[in-house]
Amino acid sequence: MGLFDKLLGGDAKAAIKQAKDLAQSVLNEAQSRAEALQNQRPSAPSAQAPAASAQGSAASGDSWGDEMPAEENQFNFSGSYDQYFQSVFRAEFPQYRVLAEPNSAYRNGMKYTFLDGAKTVLVVEVMTDRSVAQKLRNACRAAGIPYLRFYHDHPGWWNTRSYVVRRVNAALNSL
Repeated sequence: MGLFDKLLGGDAKAAIKQAKDLAQSVLNEAQSRAEALQNQRPSAPSAQAPAASAQGSAASGDSWGDEMPAEENQFNFSGSYDQYFQSVFRAEFPQYRVLAEPNSAYRNGMKYTFLDGAKTVLVVEVMTDRSVAQKLRNACRAAGIPYLRFYHDHPGWWNTRSYVVRRVNAALNSL
């Protein structure tokens, strides 16, 4: 009789099978939850109408939560995320020239450079939450240029207009 047989009352094979079954069950549950979370990623507007979710947990002005805020955000905007950010920057910060360009550090990301005359006063990076790129952030820090980062695909982060404007204003006022 082996150690497991002594510890488990003589039926080690059955106990090991139960442990394996339990482990497989836990693994299957974790995979199901991961798939459900992946399907909930806000890559497209929420099926719930924004006005109906205004009564939910995410009040207008907040940019996170399970329900889409009633306020304009990148997911209820009629264009792509980069068109949304360009629209907000153009409307809310007309005193700056804003250059938009794809960020070469990774696919599906944009870099927005705010210029006051010829001087760069802010760099905004909009990227996937799966990126760990730090090159642009570090370059801005070394040059003393304010830097912001927004994620265009993080579950529950809506990038509401007021949130974007508030963060950009704070960065521009830090000069």
